[in-house]
Amino acid sequence: MKLGEWGEEQAERYLRKKGYLVVEKNFRCRLGEIDIIAMEGAKLVFIEVKTRKSQSFGLPCEAVNTMKLRHIKLTAAYYMSVNPGCCSDLRLDVIEILQRDSKAYIRHLENITG
Repeated sequence: MKLGEWGEEQAERYLRKKGYLVVEKNFRCRLGEIDIIAMEGAKLVFIEVKTRKSQSFGLPCEAVNTMKLRHIKLTAAYYMSVNPGCCSDLRLDVIEILQRDSKAYIRHLENITG
């Protein structure tokens, strides 16, 4: 299994334990991809998962730069356009995962757009 797939699996397990309902995984369109779309109560959450084995190139969340965030927002807007009325309360999150000895160290950053 690839590192990114492993990380997304860990993130999904984490979200389910926290009470989230995973609606969709790896939603793709021509504008981009969103790793996980989930419901937290009545809120629809678009989640980018970043996984690394080390911090040599910084924290995993630092890979979510302005360009990546723009693609996530456009893809989320497209998702909302093809799923009208599904939810009006939205949030963008990042889950960063560091893999050490097959263990996942998870940090969940909520509402990354402020």
